[in-house]
Amino acid sequence: MTDLSNACPILMFDSGIGGLTVLREARVLMPDRRFVYVADDAAFPYGAWEEPALRAHILEL
Repeated sequence: MTDLSNACPILMFDSGIGGLTVLREARVLMPDRRFVYVADDAAFPYGAWEEPALRAHILEL
C-alpha cells in the first residue's frame, strides 16, 4: 500500500453539519489520509442561493 500520510488533505465542505457522517465513513475507508472539514452553517442552506453568489461566497471563506 502507498504511504499517503504526507499527501495533501482531502477537503470536505458542507453547508452544515450533516457531512460529518460522510467524514466519519471516509475516515474509516481511508484511515491513512488527512481530512479538513469545513461546515459553512452561516450560509445554510445552499439550495436557496443563486450559483454565482454561492460561488463567490465559498471563495471568500
